[in-house]
Amino acid sequence: MSYIQFPIAAALALLAFAASAQPSDGASGDELIRKGLQALQQIDQGQAGALWDGAPAFVKAAKPQAQFADELQQARATVGDVIRRDWASVVRIQYPEGSVSPPPGLYANVDYATRLANGGTVYEKLSFRLEPTGWRLTGYEPRRNQ
Repeated sequence: MSYIQFPIAAALALLAFAASAQPSDGASGDELIRKGLQALQQIDQGQAGALWDGAPAFVKAAKPQAQFADELQQARATVGDVIRRDWASVVRIQYPEGSVSPPPGLYANVDYATRLANGGTVYEKLSFRLEPTGWRLTGYEPRRNQ
């Protein structure tokens, strides 16, 4: 009996490609944690304006890019020098049809416990909305208490 074997590595590569090409269904907490860390890195590097580019339409309608970026950078300036960020929680929230603020949809808050160079801890919450193209940042809030 003769047959062609499909190498396992090739099959895994195809599965990984297929998974990355599909839009998010919102199921992965790991995906949200990664998205949060990417957004924090952009904010740390003063690139908050780029986050507005990918924001949901209702965020863009509420604030011009400069205001959105300035508010994120001002909030980040209150944090100080970061040594380490560890995720503390991921919470998904479904807003039903008819919701006005925010508009209906699936949202998530990702909270990080952030260790500072001065020995303190601050908590950084990033909020996202699931769009057809994946999770998009809607807000950032650092705070001293959990």
